[in-house]
Amino acid sequence: MCVDTAHLIRAARRSADITQTELANHARTAQSAVAAYESGVRTPTLSTLRRLCDACDHDIELLVRPRVRRGAASLAELAPAIEADLGDGRERDALRLLYGFADDFRGSSRPGRMALLADEPPPTGDARFDAALAGVAELFAAEAGIAAPTWVDGPSRFVEPWWFVASRSSFHAYTLAHTPAVLARHGVFMAREVFDRV
Repeated sequence: MCVDTAHLIRAARRSADITQTELANHARTAQSAVAAYESGVRTPTLSTLRRLCDACDHDIELLVRPRVRRGAASLAELAPAIEADLGDGRERDALRLLYGFADDFRGSSRPGRMALLADEPPPTGDARFDAALAGVAELFAAEAGIAAPTWVDGPSRFVEPWWFVASRSSFHAYTLAHTPAVLARHGVFMAREVFDRV
């Protein structure tokens, strides 16, 4: 997202209740430069922007974060939504959130992928989903060639008896054969293809 520096400078100056000429004097620049910055004709460097804001008694806070797919939620952010779905008896919706994580993860930068896995999800109130979140974290960490977060090895991240996500027992053999080892390690059995939607 591009920062609207013209708006920032104008808003800071107005908040300080000073004129363009006064801002120019305080910032050691020309009034015409201030006018050009405020109109968007010129874009200040970061150091110039800081100087202009300082002259208006405003601070600049710069936030840098890993690039993730627009609207992507980390596993830690998904857990409360899963808990809410489960509380309302909507297990299929909770599963869809888990499956949909694949798109968010794959659509993010490498640092973004790491950030989506980093924080431990809070408990969902369902041991199966708590284990599944860990299995999914390990699965996608391996896919991306990054280290799995340490929280995946917590005692609450494994489920017994095993959870076969397939609704019919006739699919258990297929699911068993097509579940990635990192999911099976957590006692969660779901075929890999649920994460490979097109």
